[in-house]
Amino acid sequence: MMDARSKQRGMMGNPETSQLLLIVSDGRGLFSEGMETVKSAVRQAREANVFLVFVVIDNPQNKDSILDIKVPVFKSGNQLPEIKPYMDYFPFPFYIILRDINSLPHVLCDALRQWFELVTAVDM
Repeated sequence: MMDARSKQRGMMGNPETSQLLLIVSDGRGLFSEGMETVKSAVRQAREANVFLVFVVIDNPQNKDSILDIKVPVFKSGNQLPEIKPYMDYFPFPFYIILRDINSLPHVLCDALRQWFELVTAVDM
């Protein structure tokens, strides 16, 4: 993702251009490539002036919600792993958990509005 972005930035000329990346997903399986790989990609995006917004589409009946997922956290030594909520390790700083898919257009508009506010505040 970031290699293509770097090439694109070189062609576009202005590295100060702010960009918005909206990710719409169920939010599951983010760490299948490894937690550090995902965190590194998020960090690279932020350094490249890409504002990430993750929209988590969740079950409207609270059945199998992303908020119910637990992950094992392994510590050094022979200690047993600790079980923690998945969202405690969610690597995207800006996210929303959306249970009503019909409100997706409103949520995306609101995210875009907030991004414009952020970009214009930084440019002033």
